[in-house]
Amino acid sequence: MSIDYPSEIKPLEDQGISFANIAVHLNSKTAYSMQPEECKYILQDNAAVLLDPVKVDQRSGSLIEYYQSLEAGDAKSLIAFYLGRIYADQPVATDQYPRSIQFASVEASLPADLQAVSAKLVESAGGRPYSGVTEQDVVDAKSAWQQAEAARIAEEERKAAEEAAAREEKKAEEERQRQIDEKLQANDAQFWSLFNQHVAILKDAREVDGWQAAIQSMADGWVE
Repeated sequence: MSIDYPSEIKPLEDQGISFANIAVHLNSKTAYSMQPEECKYILQDNAAVLLDPVKVDQRSGSLIEYYQSLEAGDAKSLIAFYLGRIYADQPVATDQYPRSIQFASVEASLPADLQAVSAKLVESAGGRPYSGVTEQDVVDAKSAWQQAEAARIAEEERKAAEEAAAREEKKAEEERQRQIDEKLQANDAQFWSLFNQHVAILKDAREVDGWQAAIQSMADGWVE
């Protein structure tokens, strides 16, 4: 599975977490958080945690026995945290850093029978989609995203430049058309001014010479 840099790597990188630890997290994380009802069923079904039907706060089972055998330390504290969340009907964020690594760390220290139960818990949370990811995979995912982002930005800039050029060309065309319209209007006004000045007065005249002289006067008076 390819790694989505913006959602899976960048938030952790921004917190100053190394690529090596991000790789450990990705290897450890489940697809989504562990849900209490599913976990309680798996723990009960595999006799890992059994609830006393009379003393509701009394628990037994292979995980409880293992927990009680541990000396005080991280593993014992994390098991207590996990069970506390589950039996308080709250999810465990094994899909998030650092719970992902913490759960996997405790899981690796469990005896074989409890590791089998843990595997079912992981499966109930969608498994581990990034299992096998290396630090180099994390680095490559960032590089691939940076290249894609640079290409996206370059494409946006190219489109923006094209759109700006198109707007400028449209403005230039509109200005050319405005100048043409002004020239046509000026020519029309000049024509009728010269016409009224030299030709209109001859509307009842019949002499050809007068008409020719009037038209020539119009031509002479025309200003481009």
